[in-house]
Amino acid sequence: MNTTSSKAVSLAEAKKIMEKREKDGELGYEQQQALEYLKKFAKDGEEAVVKEIAKNKKVPHETAVKIADIHPKKPETVKAILLKDRIDLSEEEIAEILKIVA
Repeated sequence: MNTTSSKAVSLAEAKKIMEKREKDGELGYEQQQALEYLKKFAKDGEEAVVKEIAKNKKVPHETAVKIADIHPKKPETVKAILLKDRIDLSEEEIAEILKIVA
């Protein structure tokens, strides 16, 4: 199988994809394990959270997906996620992200 493109998806989106594949046919061992993980940890509504976070033009889509998957509760956690991509947000912007994921 050749990969033509790639895109970061939230755990909820990955769960939907895996459930669709499960209905279409039998999953391999690794895929079944991944689906079990997604059923445990994916939260409904993550797609909306990703879109809302990504409205801030400083935050790339991939980082918005990470934030939505982790659901940080403290500003320090958001700062740690943003640190990798060297994104500098104000305290107000971080507070807004925390409101979105809450």
